[in-house]
Amino acid sequence: MSLFAWFGVLIYPILMILPIIVLYFVIKMAVKNAIKESRLEDRNI
Repeated sequence: MSLFAWFGVLIYPILMILPIIVLYFVIKMAVKNAIKESRLEDRNI
């Protein structure tokens, strides 16, 4: 039973942090692409 308790203690924070990291990179890439597109539109005008 102790092994399962330690497994839960180690896995639970990883399962909580992993989606936050994925969301961070998705938002970062979206903002980067939005800035790039806005710069391209400014040059075309």
